[in-house]
Formats: sequence, structure tokens, C-alpha cells
Amino acid sequence: MEERYCSHCGQENTEPKESIGHLIGHFIEDVTHFDSKLFTTLKDLVLRPGFLTREYVAGRRVQYLNPIRMYIFISAVFFLVLFAGRKEEGTVVGEGHAVNLFRQRVADSLRDVGGVSPQDVGGESLRGKGGSGLRSEGVDSVRRRVNQELAASLDTVEKGKAGEESMFFSAGAGGKIVIDLVQTRYHSLREYDSLEPHLPDSLRHTGFWGWVARRNMKLKEEHGGRGHIRIEKDLEHTIPKLMFVFLPLFALYTGWFYSRRKYYYVQHAIFSIHFHSFAFLIFLVLTLVSLLGVSVGLVMGGYLLVFAYLVAALRGMYGQSWGLSLVKGILVSVLYAVTIGLSMWVLAVVAILQA
Repeated sequence: MEERYCSHCGQENTEPKESIGHLIGHFIEDVTHFDSKLFTTLKDLVLRPGFLTREYVAGRRVQYLNPIRMYIFISAVFFLVLFAGRKEEGTVVGEGHAVNLFRQRVADSLRDVGGVSPQDVGGESLRGKGGSGLRSEGVDSVRRRVNQELAASLDTVEKGKAGEESMFFSAGAGGKIVIDLVQTRYHSLREYDSLEPHLPDSLRHTGFWGWVARRNMKLKEEHGGRGHIRIEKDLEHTIPKLMFVFLPLFALYTGWFYSRRKYYYVQHAIFSIHFHSFAFLIFLVLTLVSLLGVSVGLVMGGYLLVFAYLVAALRGMYGQSWGLSLVKGILVSVLYAVTIGLSMWVLAVVAILQA
């Protein structure tokens, strides 16, 4: 070769047999070069919203870290910190599957022997009756009341209003889905199937809620609970995978509000990567701060900061006014929030199915 580098492939013309000193020097050079790129990229990412995307689109990329590499690095650190020490949880029913199931079966057996129905659980207690009352009753009546007392003490039905129903659902809090299903109207799946079709439309479970109510009854029979099912599902392995769906969707939503002749989808995709890299960086810092015991308003403050950055990044990348950037930032955020919400509901259904 006439020059230092090959004109076809760019390979440097060096001696193939390198010394240990040369290898160590090359390693130090690569590490310091990576660090300088990382710090420069992070500085411009945080302090100059939209600048990195604009530079990438213009072809000025050598002095900055590759967007995909930066996103993978920041998101990996964020999820590692967020889920550190987390143990996956599943269906929780009172004292546990075996204990609940055993207690409920004993209670049902006592009712069958004594002729006591589940609706009689809240009946009058023997403790309120005097000895003369017991003597005046027959042996069968006393046995029935004793069985009723024992069944009531063993029953896993939670104390509360008869017919009480509620469903509490929260997603993303602490990186998990929590579903609380409370239902005391029915005592068994068989009772549900026999009575539910005859209820008026205003009281009947229909559609999605009908499926949830029936699944709730089945879970309670399987786990021995009769009033309350709590399902907790960690999203440690799910959220990172979902991000590879959310990233291109966010780019798609952004592209809807800008000229297709002027901007290509790949440019919106780079913008999406830079925006999410900043978001993960902010929430990484907030997560570390929360470990120190400071958590008041951190989540809401983080969301407001990320939204403000989105508006500034839209203006910095696409060069429109603050007013237009604000409106488009709101619209993109609403579409994105709806997408995330629907995804959480899908994950909730999957969690109920897997419980």
C-alpha cells in the first residue's frame, strides 16, 4: 500500500505481530475515546434538546455516540437499578393456597353435615345464648349451630358487605401490575353459573367484566379464597421488550404531525431514541434519589420534566414555534399515553389468565 490506510476497506497498514505494550496502549485509547464520546453526547442530550437528532440527520455523527448504542446502555442501567433485588410475585389469597383450600373444604363439609348453607355464616352466635336456651333445643339443633360456629370460624369469606364487588388495578407502580378483585356475592363457580343468567341486566356481569368475574370465582375456588384475590405481576422482563414496540410507535405518532416530504420516518425514529434515552436518564437519577429516602413528588416532577423536554426537543429538531411545538407535544403525549394504557390492560388480562 502506498498510504497508511487501505483505499478499499480502510484497514490501517500495521505490523500484524503486535507487542503487549501496543495492545495495552490501543485499549487505553479506545476506552478514553469512548468516554469522551459518552460525556459529550450526554451533555448535548441533556442541555440541548433536539440538537443530537439534528446533528445525526445532517451527517455529523463521528464525535457522538451512536444513538442505538447510547439507548441500550442507558436503558440497561436504568432497568438494572429499578428492578434490583426485586422478587417476582404471583397470586396472593389470604394465608396461601394450601391453608385456604383446607379451611374452606372443612367449613363446607361442616355445613353439609349440619344442614347449614353458606348464607347462614353470619347467623346468631351460641355465645349470646344462655344455658336454658340450649337445654330447650333439640340435639340436632344444637349440632347444627355448633357446625355453623365452626364453619364460620374456618370460612375464608372476608368480612364485609354481602354482595360487595370491586376491582382495583394499578400498573407501573414500582414496576409491577397489581390487581385486587373483591367479590362476595357468590360462594362458588357453580352458584355463579346458575344464578348470574337470571339476574336483571343492571346487575349482570357482561362482556369483559363478566369474564373477569367468572375468572375471579375460578381463581378463588382453586386457591381456597372466597372473598378477595390479589394478583401481582412484575414487569421486569416485559417492559424492556415492550420498549422495542413503543419506540417505533412514538416515532410514528411524531411523524403524523410533520411533513412527509421534508422528513423521513427514520429521522423520527432517531428523535424517538434520543427522547427515550433522556427519559430513562432522568428516571434513573430519580430512582437513585428515591433510594436515599426522598420520594415526595419525584414521579410527577419527572413526568413534567420529560414533557417539557419533549416540547423543547420538538422545537430544537423541527424548528417550529414554541406554540406549535407545545400543541404537538401534547397530542403526541396523549397518543403515547393511550398506547401505554392499553398495553397495561392487555398485560393485566394476561396476568389474570396466568394466575
